[in-house]
Amino acid sequence: MYQELLTIKEGERTLSSNITRISNDWELPPSYLDFTREVGFGRLLELFLSYIPMGANSPFCDALEHRNAYWKNIFQEYVDLAIFDEEEEMELLANAQPFMVSENGEVVFWDIRKSQNGEYPIYLVDFPVGIYFAGNNFQEFITNLTSETTYKSILKFRTEPLPPTFEPLSFIE
Repeated sequence: MYQELLTIKEGERTLSSNITRISNDWELPPSYLDFTREVGFGRLLELFLSYIPMGANSPFCDALEHRNAYWKNIFQEYVDLAIFDEEEEMELLANAQPFMVSENGEVVFWDIRKSQNGEYPIYLVDFPVGIYFAGNNFQEFITNLTSETTYKSILKFRTEPLPPTFEPLSFIE
């Protein structure tokens, strides 16, 4: 499915196995699990690092479990500092499950309070500019950022949509 949405560059792909959760509280969304099993770890849309579940004891710093924990701590610091004025934005950050980061510093996360068919709404936060809804599932996220008509509502400072590409990367211990 994702091979139809993306141009996948040459390289050895690191794919996730059958890990379906990174916490006891919630399941990873099916659309992202499909992505991690089909496409894997790498640079998505020439901007985002896509982290994949590798297990809580993974030695890889770029495993989704490690990146999620790191960004949750950062989000908590922003919540403690009350960086955003709107209570709704603070609630989003307090309940966020981060799973990707851009090379520009934006963080992509799920709001796990609102599940529909196992999928969670996806948001992009650009500290301290704002939080933007980016899609209801991972395919929609990709489509919204690569579409001429929707990318600007999410990436405020971009002048053109992101290219629909994926570049496999290697894990670092």
